[in-house]
Amino acid sequence: MFGSVKEYFDGRKSKRVERAGRLVTNAKAIKDDRWAALEFLALGLDNADEAIPALLPRFEYSLEHGINDTREKELAMKGIVRYGEKAIPFIKDWLQKTTRIAWPIKILYELGQDQVVVDCLKAALNYGEVAFSQNDVDKNYDILCYLRDYQIHDLIPQIAHFLVDQDERVRYAAAEVLIAQKTDDVKDQLAPFLLDDTSENRRLRGAVAQLFIERQWKVTNPAQFQGGQVTEQISVGADGRLVHN
Repeated sequence: MFGSVKEYFDGRKSKRVERAGRLVTNAKAIKDDRWAALEFLALGLDNADEAIPALLPRFEYSLEHGINDTREKELAMKGIVRYGEKAIPFIKDWLQKTTRIAWPIKILYELGQDQVVVDCLKAALNYGEVAFSQNDVDKNYDILCYLRDYQIHDLIPQIAHFLVDQDERVRYAAAEVLIAQKTDDVKDQLAPFLLDDTSENRRLRGAVAQLFIERQWKVTNPAQFQGGQVTEQISVGADGRLVHN
């Protein structure tokens, strides 16, 4: 008998979780109903396996009313963060699926050490052909922008993959990640841009040239630069180091 009673209440709870989950994903639901569903999922459950997958979809859309949108997302975030490290695998998996990464990354900042954040961001990068999916291009760009804040020496080859991306913003963001690394290991990855005189990479070329000046790196073959000029403002000195004109 007790087993039957437990199954009955478990079944009711499961249906309530499902119902709340549907409300959370519905941007057109009555706001009070959606708020009640969020409160139940965020504060009324003690099971990460049920609560977190139901809360994460709230970050997939934005409401026209910005204040309400932020309040709901903050509540969903609170409901996820309270599970601590248990939430990290869910966030990592979600980042690989979604193109709306800002709030999940906020949660990571609350939950993880730097290495956890880097591992999750790295796993969410798409190394495939994404040129025909603007959302995926934007996602790669956003992730690279976040990675600028971290020392990721072991990821240099993977980040260098994006230096030849079709999207100029992605190329520049990848270069910025490498430029931010406090190691000489990025020199060979960035050096080819010193000879790239294409208009779309002009800004990137200037940033790399400035890095060579700051790090006092020598160019491998100064004779490659016509008239000794790297850019209009930067030239190759007699010792192979770059200098401002």
